[in-house]
Amino acid sequence: MGTLRRPLLSGCLLLAILSIAGCDLERRTPPRAVRGVLDLRDWDFTRDGPVELAGEFEFYWGRHIDPGHVDRAARRPSFVPLPGYWNGLRIDGETLPGDGFATYRLTVLVGPSGNPLALQVWEVSTACRLFVDGELLAAAGEAGKSAEATIPEYRPLVAGFKPASGRIDILLQVSNFHHRRGGPWDVITLGAEQDILKQHERKHLFDFFLLGCIFIMTLYHLMLFLSRRKYRATLFYGIFCLLVALRVLTTDARYLLHMLGHIDWSILVKIEYLSFYLAVPVFGMFIQSLFTVFSRRLLRLI
Repeated sequence: MGTLRRPLLSGCLLLAILSIAGCDLERRTPPRAVRGVLDLRDWDFTRDGPVELAGEFEFYWGRHIDPGHVDRAARRPSFVPLPGYWNGLRIDGETLPGDGFATYRLTVLVGPSGNPLALQVWEVSTACRLFVDGELLAAAGEAGKSAEATIPEYRPLVAGFKPASGRIDILLQVSNFHHRRGGPWDVITLGAEQDILKQHERKHLFDFFLLGCIFIMTLYHLMLFLSRRKYRATLFYGIFCLLVALRVLTTDARYLLHMLGHIDWSILVKIEYLSFYLAVPVFGMFIQSLFTVFSRRLLRLI
């Protein structure tokens, strides 16, 4: 039992140390967008770092606005908070469902640095097109106006560009007909291109290091079970580690997409959810096999 507790405790301590090391306690608090405008003229991307684009975005429900026709369509914009789902928002007296399509717009005012910038988009449900100053920079899936015309895809986007002026126009067309919730779930980050790329690379390095640790723990405990089969705790803990690894592979950067090249969206989502919900009873079986006083009724309930 002692040999099992040591790797478990070491893994928890390692995760806690790495989480604390990733915190930036001295970072400036960035401004928030107000009625579709984010003023960053006092923000130095080189000194202050990337900015999370949060606050009030212009919102056009049931419309995919072409970048060349924004001003004409902007006569009656709604303003919604991002990041967040559009489910439950009230637009023109209508409570929005999960299915539908819309356009988000944000105007960002920046200082005259002239350095290349980049946008990072992590999670949009479930297809999107990203335009900056009228140019299509990136897309995930196929954002259509119906379920038949929409191809869902979860794919993190990193798009670099060079501002033509001190006014950046960001347009995000989003479609969702395949998930219960629609809209940009996670923050959109704007920063110097080299900083965004470094941040993206650090995220990959940390995740791969974490995956390596989890896979080693998986193999170690499964090998222990093969050598001493009557100690089932090693089997349950090995399966638990494998499920955690699958969860990491199917969330955030979606590394499983890069490993396999292509995977059906519905299969990816099923693995993502099942790896989380199956890990709970498996971990309960691991605890029950270690401590016989653990209630079997509670385990059945789990």
